[in-house]
Amino acid sequence: MKNPEQIFWGKTHYWWILLLPGIILIPCGCWFLFSPTVGYFTVTTILLWMLILIGITQLIMAFNTSRKLHGWGWWLAGGIIDVFIGFMMLSNIGFSAMILPYFFAFVFLYKGVGNLISAFVSMSHRSTWWLYLINGLLLLILSTLFFMSPFSAMIAIDFLIGTAFIYWGISLIFGAMDLRPEKEQESEHKTDVA
Repeated sequence: MKNPEQIFWGKTHYWWILLLPGIILIPCGCWFLFSPTVGYFTVTTILLWMLILIGITQLIMAFNTSRKLHGWGWWLAGGIIDVFIGFMMLSNIGFSAMILPYFFAFVFLYKGVGNLISAFVSMSHRSTWWLYLINGLLLLILSTLFFMSPFSAMIAIDFLIGTAFIYWGISLIFGAMDLRPEKEQESEHKTDVA
């Protein structure tokens, strides 16, 4: 079974929509790393808004790709779930602050396994398969750290969140580059429009 992201490799002209959150996540991660005194509830609120932004990005990607491609429904489902969970958790910040590390641990676990599968499936036809392998392994390590991090260690959680944001941003940028159409597909698209 193919990872839904593989179906869109090199086929969408809206690749830059995935690039934007990646660019935004990197400075946010640096801010968390260099501001360890930021309140945990502020961190929770910002993370939930970023989750909603990622969900909206997934929805845009789902609606702006050809329905003929298999797997667009995974982008749609992921976007709906992210937006729903983000708004639901924003309604009760205290509860969200308690479960947020575990929620992100599961997200990183899921993404890590998905990237490992992508690496092994694309080993024969993508030159960047090793980036997905490294990304998957690092996301699994990050997931383990989130599971083990105690709630009272705000600095540790800020450090983990800052590191996760920076790495998540880099991952989204690499993913956007894989979604970008190749040169011959871009020229075909321009001739179709003209």
